[in-house]
Amino acid sequence: MKNKKKILWFSLYPFREENMRSTGTWLGSMIQALLETDEVELYNVAFGNVEEPTRKDCKKVSQWIIPHEKINKKGLPSRKTINYIKKLEAEISPDLIHIWGTESYWGMLAAQKILSAPVLLDMQGIIVACAKVYYGGLTNKELIECIGLKEILLPIRHLYFRKRGFEKKGIHERYIIQNTPFISVQSEWVKTYIEHENPVCKIFPTGIMLRKEFYEAQPWTIENRENPVIFTSSSGSVSYKGLHVLFRAIAVLKQKFPTIQLRIAGIIQYAKYGYIRDGYSAWLLKEAKRLDIVDSIVWLGGLNAEEIVDQFHAASAVVIPSYVESYCLVLAEAMIVGVPTAVSYAGAMPELARHNESALYFPVGDYMSCACQIEKLLFNKALAEKLSKQAREEGLNRNNANKVVKRQLEIYNEVIDQTTGN
Repeated sequence: MKNKKKILWFSLYPFREENMRSTGTWLGSMIQALLETDEVELYNVAFGNVEEPTRKDCKKVSQWIIPHEKINKKGLPSRKTINYIKKLEAEISPDLIHIWGTESYWGMLAAQKILSAPVLLDMQGIIVACAKVYYGGLTNKELIECIGLKEILLPIRHLYFRKRGFEKKGIHERYIIQNTPFISVQSEWVKTYIEHENPVCKIFPTGIMLRKEFYEAQPWTIENRENPVIFTSSSGSVSYKGLHVLFRAIAVLKQKFPTIQLRIAGIIQYAKYGYIRDGYSAWLLKEAKRLDIVDSIVWLGGLNAEEIVDQFHAASAVVIPSYVESYCLVLAEAMIVGVPTAVSYAGAMPELARHNESALYFPVGDYMSCACQIEKLLFNKALAEKLSKQAREEGLNRNNANKVVKRQLEIYNEVIDQTTGN
């Protein structure tokens, strides 16, 4: 019987059986698909709301939850946490450690040679790229208007200091990339950053495993929609996601489509939640009021995969106005269901679809162009149907579940072979 490879994951979120309503959800699909191959034993270490490291296995995955804590100037946690992780690695004795992203100190543990096993770093985003466009095109006046009670009580919550935080994390990110020999990427856009920072590392193109609800979804169909619905999603109240750009586009479209509705998915702080809003969220609400679109907006909150599919089917179009995306999961999900999309020319998104063939693109931050592309999707039935059909074909091919898991196993085997001399 062939020995299974032991793969130890370091990720941001615990693997859970219930449907997740947050970012990082696609990793659950990947871990399930890998287990079904019966070629690997998987272990997961992730952050969670615990006071002490806690073991919490899920299905066939041995899993440990580590408490959140502040890191030092070297980008590392406490010595107590480091010793616990080293002991855990020694007990598991993995063939390979797979670190998901540079957002946490996992990558620094590998870069500073604290971890012993071979390491594969999977890029989930480029922090320095986000820092460059963090304000999302907001003017100085608008940045001042984003100062609310929370920012007065906690100045570190203002966009200026949050941007500075990204810049500091970017320094650690560069160190991690420069000191990691094996890195996997999901787009050519990310690959260019890696090649610049670490020209001697081995780069592995990889894929995204979507959740089963999207593969199994019925294709989107166009209907006579007298009341157009636009769907978008944001993982949080983040200015570089460009939600204010879409607000302005909706205000333009409302002149021709008085009943247009913008549905927003995501854990975004706003009045309904009953606690102090951050300044950007408060400014967004003021901007919606200024634009006279408050009644046109529906805040959906966090959604699971099944609920997102339902929203896709109800939507006339999906719009993504981001200033930067290292891949864009929402675009990949929308394409595989076949919803016509209008997206900005940002980051890796132009790699996922072809303009006027499987999606419509508009310049980053250009709300008039954004409105124009949405209007095309609403008026031109033939165009919407063409984009839907082509997007679904391209999405199913690119995110083919069998190809994605096969590629992931190939990467594991190649890294292990190179580091063991096989």
